[in-house]
Amino acid sequence: MKSYRKKHIGKYIKAGKYGVLSVICMLSALLTACAGTEEEDTETSKGYTLTAFIQQSVSDETGIWNNWAAEKLKEDTGIMLDFYPTGDNVEKKILQYIVAGEIPDIIGFKGTDQVQYALDAGLLLPLEKYKDELPNLFENEIYADAIEYTKSNVGDESGLLYVMPTSIGENGMNAYNWIPLLQWSAYKEIGTPPLSTLEDYLDVVEEMMKVKPLNENGEKIYGFSLFSDWDKNTALEVATLSFYYGIDTEYVSDLMETNVITREISSVLDEDSFYKRALHFYFEANQRGLLDPESVTQTYKNASEKYSEGRVMFSYFSWLTGSYNLASSGHVNNENDVDGYATIVADDMKLYEAPNQTVGRNWYFAISSSCKDVDKACELLNWLYDEDTISYLYNGPQGIIWDYDESGEPYVLEDGWKYVDNSETAELPVDGGGTLLDGSYAFNALGIQAQTFVNSAYSISYRYWPTTLDRSPTLMQQEVLDFLGTNTLGDYLRQHDMIAKSTQAVNMLPVIPDRMQSIITKIGEYVQAYSWDIIYAKDEEEFNLLWEEMRTLAYNNNMDVVEAYYENAWKKALNTAQQYEGE
Repeated sequence: MKSYRKKHIGKYIKAGKYGVLSVICMLSALLTACAGTEEEDTETSKGYTLTAFIQQSVSDETGIWNNWAAEKLKEDTGIMLDFYPTGDNVEKKILQYIVAGEIPDIIGFKGTDQVQYALDAGLLLPLEKYKDELPNLFENEIYADAIEYTKSNVGDESGLLYVMPTSIGENGMNAYNWIPLLQWSAYKEIGTPPLSTLEDYLDVVEEMMKVKPLNENGEKIYGFSLFSDWDKNTALEVATLSFYYGIDTEYVSDLMETNVITREISSVLDEDSFYKRALHFYFEANQRGLLDPESVTQTYKNASEKYSEGRVMFSYFSWLTGSYNLASSGHVNNENDVDGYATIVADDMKLYEAPNQTVGRNWYFAISSSCKDVDKACELLNWLYDEDTISYLYNGPQGIIWDYDESGEPYVLEDGWKYVDNSETAELPVDGGGTLLDGSYAFNALGIQAQTFVNSAYSISYRYWPTTLDRSPTLMQQEVLDFLGTNTLGDYLRQHDMIAKSTQAVNMLPVIPDRMQSIITKIGEYVQAYSWDIIYAKDEEEFNLLWEEMRTLAYNNNMDVVEAYYENAWKKALNTAQQYEGE
């Protein structure tokens, strides 16, 4: 049996009063990127160029933003954005900038803890003091609750607004992030067998691989493929299966399982935890030869390429299909062999549905206190939260992709659908070029959610316009809907009571104290490393031995303290949520 002590998973640094700073310094030394170098690059940019580091959008792209949306920004404000690359390890990179004492002009945060670190270092501009320059934030009623909540719960004793949340408004009824997908053609070929529960996917996928062992290029197909570069305190792509059963293992805590149906919270290390079940699911997949052996080492980029090539039978995210489901790939509308990644939900599942976000989610935009042109930074933020801007970034140019009919109803033009259906590849015939996705991808999360109605009878995004919802889908989508017997996936899920509606409480946990974060980090090192060993255990006996060894190490390092902390914090978050949800 492999021993944890033989693994190189990083040296633990105790975090006392200055523990966070110690960890940041360590990370700063490990990272190759240098804030000082990027600052020098920024100094060479003249005019109204602002630097930006947006964690929400994980990309290796860097340099001046240049596409149809960037042209609109320049036309409206004269501003150009110089993006720092995010890529892998974005959370470590932001800590590096903080310890360096200077962050880029515009920052996209991915959690309240990051915000607190930056605030403690005095690196954020108090937006409250620039109200006159930010009317789209402070004078729009749709943002009022979000601003009130953020001032009270995400900041310092001053009660000022330092960060502006994103994704404010109604949640899309047909937008599900965590959905089990199967390659449709192979699933049909084995007779579309029913799935009663999660473990049934093992048998089904095994049969699918028998009828389709290779893709069209003669490459080996795997039943399941994971990636590890998004891991934090657990094997994230393993834990994510919990969302199929209404269990959050991300927003509240990745070491805890928060059931949004029962509103109960428990540890991922409980003997009856879903996390243990998910580990065993992939352990069994590996025992059967269904799991991609590169899962433990490959990155998201590598995995996405395999999905694009149709080399994986099962996907666990609604969007993890690479380019395989794009019309341009030739699968979803291939009359001779209709294929693609299709939603096939087991009978006992209740898919996690995000809450309506009246206070937004814990992804924020902020302005650096060291920004050399605060007026232009405010102008950018004001532009980004303008309803017309958000509509433009979601929907693209009017007259090219969409327009209004005689009654004033927005709709996607017939020629516009090729840009929508191929949003990652089809170049728009406008100044700046780029694809439809390029409008929002640089920011990922915009100020208002796509389904939200803003001063109109129609949602702010084309995705939920009546004509879009009534549109004939691809051949694959139509076959799947015929198979399900409904007009939309959302209809099917609602009819079969397969939705777990979440609560805003998942986004209302307080910033974790330094000492608690130190404990969590130490436990997370054990859990993350052991999880992969458990998946690749040689047999059931080793699986159980590794599981027990992991639990022992975690509880010897105060896992019970972590559990007690989150039980209390979750109870308080539920009470806070009542003020905004009326529950």
